Amino acid sequence: MTYTRRTLLETGVGTALVTALAGCTALTSDDESADGSDTEAESDPESDDTNSSANETPNASDDDSDGESDAEANGETDDETDDEPTEHTLELLGEEHIDHEHACLHAEFDDRTPLEAGSETEAAATVDETHVIWEVTYEGEAGYVTFDADAHHADGSFVFYTADGTATPVSGTLLEEGDVDDDECGPLDEYVEVEPEEGVITLELQAE
Repeated sequence: MTYTRRTLLETGVGTALVTALAGCTALTSDDESADGSDTEAESDPESDDTNSSANETPNASDDDSDGESDAEANGETDDETDDEPTEHTLELLGEEHIDHEHACLHAEFDDRTPLEAGSETEAAATVDETHVIWEVTYEGEAGYVTFDADAHHADGSFVFYTADGTATPVSGTLLEEGDVDDDECGPLDEYVEVEPEEGVITLELQAE
């Protein structure tokens, strides 16, 4: 085949153009690859931070120990929070004379009348009736009840029967005391006979 000078020139120009385009394409690909590598390199620190945060967990044992230390430091215990006064109950009956049989009839058949005793002699509950079964309640070590003898129609000493507890005079003169046998009266336990002092008798009551 015979090539003219024009043909050769055109062919040479085309070859040079193709070669130049191929070089640009290769350069562009290399640049893009380099940019991609830089992007991946920049993202690695963030990935490391994320992994590091995921591996960090709170120390639960430290929190628990701190809570226990605070409770111990404040001196708080379950026993102290549950420590509430206990209510005690016993029965009290006033009579003019020692008569177990008569007193037992009240104990067996009469309704109980609620009475809240005082926590000290100065705050004692005051009554002036006999032939009444009092259901006495109190909180603490003992309860106190005052019998107003001056307000009663009878004179002289008075007798106090108890069930489920004891009665001890703190004002007045103790004349006699004793147990009530179960054969005589099952519901009653003890009795005391007391002479009033300045018109009153104050009893210290303790449940058993």
